[in-house]
Amino acid sequence: MDAAARGLRETRFGRAGILPIPPIRPPGARLSAHDAPSALARCENCGTVLQGGFCHVCGQHAHNPLRSFAHAAEEVFESFWHLDGRIFRTLADLFAPGRVAARYLAGQRVRYLPPLRLFIILSVLTFFVGKLTLHTEAADTVDEARTGKNNVTFNIGDKGNSELIGTATRVEDVLRLREDALANLDRTYRESDAKWLTAAIGRFAEERIEERAAARLSELGATPEQLSALERSAALRRVAASSSATREGAPTNASDSPAWLERWMHARLTRMEGNIERIQRTPDEFVRLVLGAVPGALLLLVPIFALCLKLFYLGSGRGYLEHLVVALYSHAMLLLALLLAFALVGLQSLQITPAWLDNAFAIAIGLGLSLAMPLYLLRMQKRVYAQGWPMTLIKFALIGSLYTILLTFATIYAVLAGLSS
Repeated sequence: MDAAARGLRETRFGRAGILPIPPIRPPGARLSAHDAPSALARCENCGTVLQGGFCHVCGQHAHNPLRSFAHAAEEVFESFWHLDGRIFRTLADLFAPGRVAARYLAGQRVRYLPPLRLFIILSVLTFFVGKLTLHTEAADTVDEARTGKNNVTFNIGDKGNSELIGTATRVEDVLRLREDALANLDRTYRESDAKWLTAAIGRFAEERIEERAAARLSELGATPEQLSALERSAALRRVAASSSATREGAPTNASDSPAWLERWMHARLTRMEGNIERIQRTPDEFVRLVLGAVPGALLLLVPIFALCLKLFYLGSGRGYLEHLVVALYSHAMLLLALLLAFALVGLQSLQITPAWLDNAFAIAIGLGLSLAMPLYLLRMQKRVYAQGWPMTLIKFALIGSLYTILLTFATIYAVLAGLSS
């Protein structure tokens, strides 16, 4: 090979012979910043002078996905399902507070799993293990009277009268308790400011009261005439309620009220009723339902937490995506701690260790989640944002207080979503 040929080969492939051939472009076409970094650009991971779209030493892409939503989305979909040995390095470094987030933000991205991929992997694995290991012991006996469809308690504004229907011993008592329960529902509706919300819940409760009264009358041997009178009373009540709503100016059609929301709430309450029945028979069902709803709550919570970081560190010069990286790695560590806790619970359930060791594990789990994690997050915040301890402590306390409120709402959402799913 003559000198001219060798020069052409080195120009196109690099001296190491590993650079890809650039795509052919029309004469005079300009290269974008994405395809051709400046001559002086260096790889953020290893410092090598870049000669193309990728570093020819470590293989990291030249563009920074934290500076562009398009590049960030490209990185997620390009390598979302590719899992390699980096997961072990990422998990090992994750135990050092802030190390993974700080290095990733500094440009050392090729050595770690992308934060969103790590978060989703740990979410799936953590709550899968949680469903396998967390169990609730059922009572030795189940009160059959409380597991029937017509006996699930929904005392929404009726002061418990509907629950007493199931224990009434006379037809007259059933009718009286029914009227009292319905009257209390009407009073709750009149005194409510959010009438559409009260109406949606009240209609569901009213249906259950009518079903419970009809079932109890049948159990007590009510005559067909008495059952027919009950049905006529229910029909007249629906007509009267519609007329009353019109007189009081309550919304009566889809254009004036969120009818779709009322229908959605009614469907949710119906599913919740069925889930409560299953939970009464199988308490483990509650754990399964709640753990199934927690990942969705976390996906909503993480970007909000990143927004809090953005607001409290406006002068840091970091963009929202960079704060999102910190939030994702923070929650990844929380998930990893939960995963370890669930695994320890699973080991305890095998009963292969003495009781004192099981108790020690339980104490360690409690201390780890209640003490170690706040200290971990504090040290992580200090390392990533590199502010002095006084400002770090103040911001950590404020962010922590706000996050506690958000976490409380997220937990309530997870429970309600799980019960109504």
